[in-house]
Amino acid sequence: MNTKKTLLEEDDSGGWIYTFADLMTLLLVFFVLLFSLSSVEAERFEKAMRSLNQALQGDDGANSVIDLPHEAPIKTDVPEEIEEVLPATELADDAADKANENEAENQNVTIDNEWSKLTDEFEQHFQVSIAENAVDVGTPKDGKVTIKVKGDVLFPSGSAEFNPEMMTVLDSMVLLLKQNSDLKLSIHGHTDDIPIETTRFPSNWDLSAIRATNVLRYMVRGGLQPERVSATGYGESVPLAPNDSVINRAKNRRLEFVLEKKAE
Repeated sequence: MNTKKTLLEEDDSGGWIYTFADLMTLLLVFFVLLFSLSSVEAERFEKAMRSLNQALQGDDGANSVIDLPHEAPIKTDVPEEIEEVLPATELADDAADKANENEAENQNVTIDNEWSKLTDEFEQHFQVSIAENAVDVGTPKDGKVTIKVKGDVLFPSGSAEFNPEMMTVLDSMVLLLKQNSDLKLSIHGHTDDIPIETTRFPSNWDLSAIRATNVLRYMVRGGLQPERVSATGYGESVPLAPNDSVINRAKNRRLEFVLEKKAE
């Protein structure tokens, strides 16, 4: 009886609270340990992700695949690529352009000198002939020189047979072409607007074409290569002056010798 009373007295003393406190303490330690372990793993994971991002794209940036716990810097707009031109390149280009311009200018000067020399030769040949006032040596233009011969001096009216005294003009033309093998010749026949209608010349087109062709034949017989010369009749279609007077019609009746360089 005394033993039971002693046990009940001990139970009512509250000693069990110590055991409960020890249990709560152990649980607290256990949860603190779990929390600490989870924090370590998170730090390790974060370090691993940072290392992966650095390996893939350099330092941490706004394009990170994994959302890391920090505010990424704002990525500014990248300006368009600007082609860098080195001063040496610009100087080289300028020098090349200037060299090309100088070369082209020298070539033009050389060509002009050649044409001037050639026209002087023509004028000298024609001045010693009776056709001095009947021949007009034009100024070189667009790589061509046009020599106009009055049709009334070269041909009788309504005829395609040139006057024998004009052979000196044609012989001079053949000689100069032989001396300048890089030239080719086009012969253009022109008339006024007065119509002609004969058995041999049904129109001014026929008259101008046959006149130009007869001159071509004479030059070929004189030794000029056929591939260097051509003949065309234009009739009254390309007048120099309006066909409204005797003087103007005389200007329009003409034969033109067009000289130009052969294509290389």
